[in-house]
Amino acid sequence: MDGCEKPQRVAVCIASYRRRQGLQALFGGLDAQRFEGERPEIVLVVADNDAAESARPVCEDARRWLSLPLRYVVEPRKGISFARNATVRHAGDADWLAFIDDDEVPEPRWLDTLMRVQRETGADVVTGPVHARFQREPPAWVLEGGFFASARHATGALLGFAYTGNALLRARLLDGERELFDPDFHFGIGEDTLLFSRLAARGARVVWAEEAVVFESVPPERVRVRWLVRRGFAVGAGMTHITRRRRGAVWACVEALVHAGWCAARGLALTLLAVRRARRVRGLQLIGCAGGRLAGLAGVS
Repeated sequence: MDGCEKPQRVAVCIASYRRRQGLQALFGGLDAQRFEGERPEIVLVVADNDAAESARPVCEDARRWLSLPLRYVVEPRKGISFARNATVRHAGDADWLAFIDDDEVPEPRWLDTLMRVQRETGADVVTGPVHARFQREPPAWVLEGGFFASARHATGALLGFAYTGNALLRARLLDGERELFDPDFHFGIGEDTLLFSRLAARGARVVWAEEAVVFESVPPERVRVRWLVRRGFAVGAGMTHITRRRRGAVWACVEALVHAGWCAARGLALTLLAVRRARRVRGLQLIGCAGGRLAGLAGVS
């Protein structure tokens, strides 16, 4: 970077809801970020989605030891989209918005890698993998089924979507956007996919950074069949809602019916015929997805 240029300004956007320990661990990981070249100007923006302000003590304590400035705001309206939108509103004059969740911890070169890949590719959005870090050793069938496995792509691969669990976004892309993260996604699944896919459809370049790793803490209650099936339902409902928003109700109905039929048939076959438990659970998850697809037609999102 030319010596006359100002450092890039990055707002790390964190939507939080009653995860005090996770938020504290995340602050530690962000404070430990290291850069090979010039360090950007970084500010942490936390939107507490709890009207009781449960994240306030963690943020106030963190200000005593963090080397990074921290902005804390309360978004009392329930919903991850409201909280994410609050972080964007309070990002100030940032050049870049970096999104990460309050149950994640980044590797020390996470942000540096996202920004390096952006410079090398000229991308508007850079996203990377989220690897599971189980709080308790999971059953063998969970690992065999890859239920928490991250997507894998070559660095620089062009995508049509991204997720807020690990993403860097050119802030000016949101200028003039009337709608950022859609608050109608009640399950908290799909609002980020909709936003990033909408930006990609308008010409934004979204690329992958395989080495920009964050780790997601997976509690024992998620490593259960019921949670995985409910997750499948939420994903299915979110998919239908995304299609309705982007392509209209008629197309969403046709697509949902076809996909729900396939998921139900495939899921039933796996549930009844598969020998290994991982495949049977995958079948149940597909049945859940089918139900979510159809529920999405009734407005569930």
